[in-house]
Amino acid sequence: MYSFEEFRATYHEEIKQFPMHMIGGFNGSESIGWGAVKMTGEQCKLAGIKHALLVTTGLKGTGIIDEVQAICTHAGVETSIFKVGQSNPREEDVINGVKAFNDSGADGFLSVGGGSSHDTTKMIRMMLANPEATMKEKACVLDPNFMTVVPTIKPCLYAQVAVNTTTGTGAEMTGFAVVTDWESHWKYVLVAANMIPTIGILDPALLRTMPQNIAAQSGIDCFVHSMGGFVSRLGNQLARACGMRGAKLCWENLAEFSYNRLNDKACEAMAWAQYLGAMTYAMGGGLGMIHGLAHQISAVNDLHHGLTNAMTMVPVVKRNYVAAADGYAELARNAFDVDTRALDRFQAAEIAVEKIEYLRNVVGITDEACKLSTYNLTEADCKHMAGNSVNDLCNEGSARDWTEEDSFDVYMSMM
Repeated sequence: MYSFEEFRATYHEEIKQFPMHMIGGFNGSESIGWGAVKMTGEQCKLAGIKHALLVTTGLKGTGIIDEVQAICTHAGVETSIFKVGQSNPREEDVINGVKAFNDSGADGFLSVGGGSSHDTTKMIRMMLANPEATMKEKACVLDPNFMTVVPTIKPCLYAQVAVNTTTGTGAEMTGFAVVTDWESHWKYVLVAANMIPTIGILDPALLRTMPQNIAAQSGIDCFVHSMGGFVSRLGNQLARACGMRGAKLCWENLAEFSYNRLNDKACEAMAWAQYLGAMTYAMGGGLGMIHGLAHQISAVNDLHHGLTNAMTMVPVVKRNYVAAADGYAELARNAFDVDTRALDRFQAAEIAVEKIEYLRNVVGITDEACKLSTYNLTEADCKHMAGNSVNDLCNEGSARDWTEEDSFDVYMSMM
């Protein structure tokens, strides 16, 4: 039993579960709009970068890397490329990145892509400042409590300009990173002072290069950021404000964008939704167990993070909506445009759950795509994932108390 589970079961004098909130501190500056990418070189110069290690997954066939390099060259900023091997960064990617930075002679970082590129860069910067310990020793989990770990980590070194190309992550402006220990199949969160990129760049024109399935999956990740922080038990009102707007933008634009990325109205709306979703969790809203369970599926089978969120989203909200009925009812009214005046909060919340499942389906993520058996996962995998998921930092923002048994039951229901 984890220490936080023992705490739940014993008497305490504290009246409020979360008596105070840390507002901000984990979100950074961002340049959003058409043509923002053209400022990449100037932003590197403003950050003091003369030679950037450009960290990317490659973005094959899009022309984005060539464009960004040309922009930097025109501004007098040299670039050297380091490619991340897969969409879920692994510990070895970070280790290799540290070596690449030291060998390149670079004096700063430019990450181009989605969460894999940005998170890998953040972790390289963290390890350059903290070479004496392993990443696992810095893992932010609930037991041992992350608040005892983060103060022991030295602030990240070097500037990072983060050019985003997806509508999901938000990693270009947050102070969190996620990495996988592939040997033990465990995905965990890292947090450090100064981890937030110096500035994020979000140009809708870059988002249009995603294929339909990645646009849909990334958009669901974005939606979950907003929704999860809105119904979170953390109750951060600033995060809830961002979350509601982000969820509404996803509901109104994700399908149109995923099936026609040249739809400039929907594309720009999803750029804003992506930013608002990231603000929701970065401002202290939390994420909840959609992410907690999704992380561990990726750790076992390396599936795209947006897809694993789509897989876990429906079974988790069906399990937890009764603990946050008011929040789900408000989503039904204000994000999904449902007339709930004749309904009680549970009836309205049930409709919200139906709408959430409908959104997943309408962007082409099928029931079959959400089954663990489709990817050859087993009951033994479910047991392994359940043990890691309950100690995930995201459990802090769960709408309800969540146990290892809850995780195992949900995973098995997905078989």
